Order: sequence, then C-alpha cells, then structure tokens
Amino acid sequence: MNKILRLIAAVIGFLLLNVQAEEPKEYAFAINSAVTPLLHAAFVNQTIKTVERAVEPAKLKVMYVELPELERLIEDHQADFFISTAATIRRYQDLGARDVLTASSPFSKNPNRSEGSLFIVKADRSDINSVSDLKDKRAAAGRPTAFGMYLAAMGEIAADGYDPKTFFRSTQFYGLNRDQIIKDVLNGKAVGILRACYLEDAVNRKVVTTDQLKFINLKSDPDHICLHSTRLYPNWSFGSNPSVPPAVLSAVAAGLIAQKPVGIGLYWSVASDYTAVDNLLKSLRLGSYQRFSKEWFWQRIVEYRFWILSALAAFVLLLIHSLIVSRTVDIRTRELKESLKRENKSFNEAQKAHRRLMKMQRAAVVGQISSLIAHELNQPLAGIKLYARTLQRAKDSGTLTEDKLGTALTEIRTDADLAAAIVERVRSYAKGTRSERVSSEVSELVNKAVREFKRQSGERVEVWVPQEQPVYIIVNPLEFELVIINLLRNAAQALQELGVLNPKVALTIKREDNKALIAIEDNGHIEKEKIEKLSEPTNSTKADGLGLGLQIVRSIIENHGGKIFFSQAASGGLRVEIRLPAEETTEQ
Repeated sequence: MNKILRLIAAVIGFLLLNVQAEEPKEYAFAINSAVTPLLHAAFVNQTIKTVERAVEPAKLKVMYVELPELERLIEDHQADFFISTAATIRRYQDLGARDVLTASSPFSKNPNRSEGSLFIVKADRSDINSVSDLKDKRAAAGRPTAFGMYLAAMGEIAADGYDPKTFFRSTQFYGLNRDQIIKDVLNGKAVGILRACYLEDAVNRKVVTTDQLKFINLKSDPDHICLHSTRLYPNWSFGSNPSVPPAVLSAVAAGLIAQKPVGIGLYWSVASDYTAVDNLLKSLRLGSYQRFSKEWFWQRIVEYRFWILSALAAFVLLLIHSLIVSRTVDIRTRELKESLKRENKSFNEAQKAHRRLMKMQRAAVVGQISSLIAHELNQPLAGIKLYARTLQRAKDSGTLTEDKLGTALTEIRTDADLAAAIVERVRSYAKGTRSERVSSEVSELVNKAVREFKRQSGERVEVWVPQEQPVYIIVNPLEFELVIINLLRNAAQALQELGVLNPKVALTIKREDNKALIAIEDNGHIEKEKIEKLSEPTNSTKADGLGLGLQIVRSIIENHGGKIFFSQAASGGLRVEIRLPAEETTEQ
C-alpha cells in the first residue's frame, strides 16, 4: 500500500513539475524614471509594447525606478532588459550588461554622437570665457550620476587635465529640475551644466533667451544641431543582461529596430562606437574602473575590516608557529643532513630505476596480441550487437520489413568482415608475417576511414579533408585505415572532454619530396608538456589510459617505414603528422 501511495505522489509531483516548466517565463524590464521627461512618453510606451510582443508568450514586468535602484537591478542581474544612459550600461559591461540599441532623434544624424553637456553662464560674466575659468566656481547640475547633465561635463574637465573631484568649489544638484539650474545661472549663483538640446527646449518654452546666456567651450558638429560644450556620446540605450536567451534578445532587437519613429521622431538604432563612453568612464574612474581603483579597494578593506584583521591575526599566529616548528626541526636534523643526502640520492636512483622498469613492463603489455584484439575489435562487435538488437526490436514490434532486414544484415556483414580482417592481421602479427601491401591513393583511404569512424562512433565532430593532388603509397589499406580511425577517435574524445562547442578535426594530405605527409589537427587545447610525453612508448593523454591505441598507431606506421610526430597546432590543439614513403610516381 505504501509503495502505491509513493508511486502516486511521484507521478503527481512529476506532472506538477511539467506544468511549472511549461509556464511562460516573466522578464523584468527596468526603466530609468528620468527617461519619460527626457524621451517622449509615446516613444517609451511604444517600446514597452514592442518588447511585450517580442517576448510572448512570456510575461513582461515593467518597473520605473530611480537610477540607484536601476544600477542595483543591473548589478544583481534582477533586470533582464533596461533603458538608461549609455554610460550606465557600459559601467556594468564587465558584469554582463550589454548595450543593444540606442535612441536616435532628428537632432543628430549619427547615433554615435547624440548626447553631451553644455556649460552656460550669465551673459555678463566677463570673467568666464573658457573651461579653465570655471575652476573654483560654484556649479549647478542634474545628478552626480546623470550623464548629459554632469558626467559628460566632468569628462571634458578631466580631458583638459583637471581633477573633476576638486575642480568646482561646490556643486548643487537639482535632479530633473533643469529650469532651476538656469535660474541659478541667471541669478549669478552658479555655472550651469545642461544636457545637450535642453537649452533649445528651454528657449522654446520661453524660460530663457539665448542673449541672456554665454556658452563656454562650444564645439561644432555638422551631424548635431544642438549647442554642446563637450564631446558627443551615444544617447539613451536599451540594454540587456546575460539572463536573456539569444533568440529572445534577437527578436526584441529586431522588433525595436523595425519600430516606426514616434513622438518627436525618436527611433531605435545601433550605435557602432562606444569608445568615447568607455574613455569617459576610465577618466572618471567609474564602472569597472571604479571597482578596481584604490578608492574601491579601500572601501572593501573598511567594509570587511573585521574579517581581514581576523585573517591577518590567524596568519601571524600560523607564521609564528611555523617558525618555531621550523627552528625545532632544524636543530634536531642538523646532525643527520649528510646521512639524509645519501639516502635521498639512493632513493632517487631507485625511483628512476623503478620508472624505467615500469615503462618496459607497460611497453611489453602493449605488444601482447590480446590488447590489440580488445582495442580494435570493440567497434565492429558493438556495431553487430547494435544491429542485432535493432532487428530484435523491429521483430518484437512487428515493424520488421525486407528493407530493414537487408540493411541491417549488410551492416552486420560489413562489421563481421572488418572484425575478421582485424583477426587476420593479428594472426599475421603473431606469426611475424609481413601483411599484404598494395599501391593506394591516400585521400581515398582517408575518406574511407572518416566514413567508417563516423559510422562506428557517431561522434558529432566536423571532419574536414581538403582535396589535394593525388599521393600514392605502398600500404596495407586496413592497417592504414585503423591508424586514421584511432587518431580521429582520440581527437574526438579529447575535444569532448575539453567541452569544445564546435569540435573540428582537419586532415591535410600532400607530398613533400619522396614522402607522403598526412596531418591531423583539432581545435582543442593541449599543453606542450603533454605533447612531449606523447612521444614516449606508452604514454596517453587520458588519466587512466595505457596508450594502447597510440602504440598500435606507432607500430603500424613504423612497420611501413614511416614516422609519427606530435606538435601544437596554430589553433592551440594537437597536430599529429605522419610521414610515409611515397611511390616514385604519384599519377596512375
């Protein structure tokens, strides 16, 4: 009874898990709360609708948040999509945030140069005519993290060789109340920092006239119609975190790019150059540059001072204990040094002799016929077993047809012939008989071996064999195919263990003088130390291997008067090069 109840509970749990797995995922879309005053509300609303359509059937949770909260959501990967300034997104690119698209408007023809800052002072301020004249003045700006209303201006100050932290005597931040910034300037209280195009908007709203103000460090740009005092940067951007699948992000980006201009002609486009933003963050030590600055390290030290002091105390105690023990051991062993040296020398010599003996024993194991049979017969026997099981299932299910039976029997016969041929070769080895060798075209043998490798192993490895000029060698075809199959199998297993996403193996065939050169390269990674060990008789790159497959390959090649070499490919993977005597005439 208990077993039945447990079974019912397991089935219900499984069904619930499936139901939960089928529920659409919810994506979080965080939007800087300052975006609506700065970008047209219709543009933002249309963007939300476009993203909702792109992520269907998943749900979209839209959040309007202040900049500090948005930065926390981006840093903690709690926001899948977000709209903020390009600088905000680039500050977290080392944590996975990515700028996908940037907002473009009729005011700028180039998405890479859309946003900047404008320095304004009262028109009668004859004492201020350049950036250097702004030093030690009181400033009025948006927010310490606002891009156009503060950061871009600070970047210009840093570019002129000044320290942005100490440049102004003080700074009053008014958030989004840009009109108050203008009022402070007109009252002679401060130097104003406005986002590019804010002035034109204020003039249109009759907050100020241009003759009431003086503009400092004006720059001209034929692609931008608004006044600006700094370099220009990409505009407000649409970003994403790594939590968004590539297919979903592609659908969202395609939808936003196809979105028609709304509001004042705003639309989404691609900014191709964020170098200016990155340089600005670097000069102001923000984002990843802040996380690895001296100030950042000191903040971390203060924050974790208790744990750091505890670790240092433990380290000091451990060091004192180690010194005491070391001194005690040194005193007690001083008289035994000479004796220990002699014993160590004898021990090292014994170890070297033992290693040589083990290598000889392992080399002898490789020579045993049983190892060769076990290693090479495994694949054809496995194929026979597979097709026999397939026939049995087809028979049991009543789906056995003449075509299926014929195909399976043909494959079984092919594998059986291969096994018989291997056994015959083994008998030849056992009797010391020279195997039959014929003139063969290398690329035909290689392609046959590649097909057999794919048929036997089912490895999902791309094998590339470029067409070369025909090269002929005197070889036993079966033995040569076994060599290629062994090397392909080793390469495929190595790529699988390394977790290579797109495993590839390239085979090249060419003639050099009187030698046929066959090279096999994979796109994995292997250390040079391992390559040196591969030249030893029974070494293997596998932790539990005896190198039997490699020893078989080496034996066959050497029996044909050839040599095998190992090196590191240009891609970092393993390159195996086989050199065999070529026939005098390569054309037949």
